[in-house]
Amino acid sequence: MAAIFEKTLVMILCGGKGERLYPLTKDRSKPSVPFLGIYRMIDFSLSNCLNSGLRKMALLTQYKSLSLERHILLGWNIFHAESRGFIISLPAQGRVGDHWYEGTADAVFQNIYSIQQENPEAVLILSGDHVYKADYGPLIQFCLEKKADAVIMAKPVPRSEARRFGVLRIADDNRIIEFVEKSKTPPPLRSSPRLSLASMGIYLFRTPSLIRALFQDAKNLKSSHDFGKDILPRFVQDNGVFAYSFEGYWEDIGTIDAYWKSNMAFLKAPAPFSLHDPDWPIRTYQGQRPPASIDRSSIRNSFIGPGCRVRGCSLVNSVLSPGVSVDEKAHVEDSIIFEGSRIGKRARLRKVIVDKNSTIPDDFTIGFDNEKDSRYFRIYGQGLRIVPKNWRLA
Repeated sequence: MAAIFEKTLVMILCGGKGERLYPLTKDRSKPSVPFLGIYRMIDFSLSNCLNSGLRKMALLTQYKSLSLERHILLGWNIFHAESRGFIISLPAQGRVGDHWYEGTADAVFQNIYSIQQENPEAVLILSGDHVYKADYGPLIQFCLEKKADAVIMAKPVPRSEARRFGVLRIADDNRIIEFVEKSKTPPPLRSSPRLSLASMGIYLFRTPSLIRALFQDAKNLKSSHDFGKDILPRFVQDNGVFAYSFEGYWEDIGTIDAYWKSNMAFLKAPAPFSLHDPDWPIRTYQGQRPPASIDRSSIRNSFIGPGCRVRGCSLVNSVLSPGVSVDEKAHVEDSIIFEGSRIGKRARLRKVIVDKNSTIPDDFTIGFDNEKDSRYFRIYGQGLRIVPKNWRLA
């Protein structure tokens, strides 16, 4: 089995603009958006790979990648040159054209030279903005047992939510009969008509089959060069493709509301999955900071990062990233505070995301008055407010 891992190349899609996560993605790519205070979203996919025994990982980067590149350099530079393992970034390099990545499939196609040079038996394609815990070993073993050309990791979801995903229709042996991308009428599971089997955007391809499909798609001038829209609907008709069912928490962080909801889920008991499992650590980079300092404060269901200073305040269901300060008599509830921000004395925040290095003045309130808040901040679907990076009251 170890030899199979050595012959599997992981390609993690990190190049999307992340427009629905704006303004959190104004200056950073989606995979580098902070999560639970100390992590970046990319940490979950990379940790899954490392904990699964995979050692060859390529990040397909594009928009606003500086923050991501810095995080990988500082926190994930873990392989010795002679170890045969690597984590590398592959921006668009113009090998097959002079354009940027134009879709998920095009991103992989533009790096086909790197695939051929590495010569893996299989290519595992992941997204860099999903939060979940998954061992890819059983997925690879399943592919071997089925002698499949490709395997798609999938999860049952309510049909009302399935229209956001690619949906699979499968036979009794889990062979995929049909792949439908973001259908308004997603096909139901035969065993549970209220559910649909949704693709998680995790694809394991036999390398020859993947390369053939990518070349065919590249020749199609009408294609948007996307795995879900173009490659997979045709691929399942012509190849042996199977669904591998996943049980557990998985969240595609595609919107501001999804981002906030996923952070809040880890503050409740039981958490979606344990962050304290010594056999499955979630790795990240943490700078040199002192311990968090807490004095005379009321804290419930909250995460507090290193270097935070919490003085005579109250925190409820909130996440404080490293280096945050919360001053006396402030109240922070259902909120996420990014690195280096300051919450002033007697300030009150409810359902707020405060981006990096922002300052909330003394006595300022956010989340209690829509009319007042709309003068300063955009209000999102579930009543969330976002304070932009480096914000100060003018």
